[in-house]
Amino acid sequence: MWTALVILAVGIAVVLWLRRGRRAFAVRVVNGELRVVGGWLPGPMLADYRSALRGLTGLVEGHFEEGGLRVTVSGGIDEFVEQRLRNIARLYPMATFRASRKAEQQVLRGTAAVALMSAAARRDD
Repeated sequence: MWTALVILAVGIAVVLWLRRGRRAFAVRVVNGELRVVGGWLPGPMLADYRSALRGLTGLVEGHFEEGGLRVTVSGGIDEFVEQRLRNIARLYPMATFRASRKAEQQVLRGTAAVALMSAAARRDD
């Protein structure tokens, strides 16, 4: 019995990890105020989302799929607004998100390299 529970827990963890790895963005909305909590959105898309989500509270996530970007919502966002968000997402090419993800990774690598060099220099002093 414990073995089955452990296998189930590991399976769920793997699915969540894989899903997070394919996440393009996550936006938390509180009373119409947007905060990007994961990934990246183009500035004009964020402005469009801000106007569509005016006065609402919830979570909007975009995930990469074979056919494009899938937008899901949770919280107090109704299906009409959800469809509007999907329509807005279709206005922006996938290359925008993929390029931004690569740029973000390069910045993180560069920041890590500078931090390591700085730490090494402090040790030498």
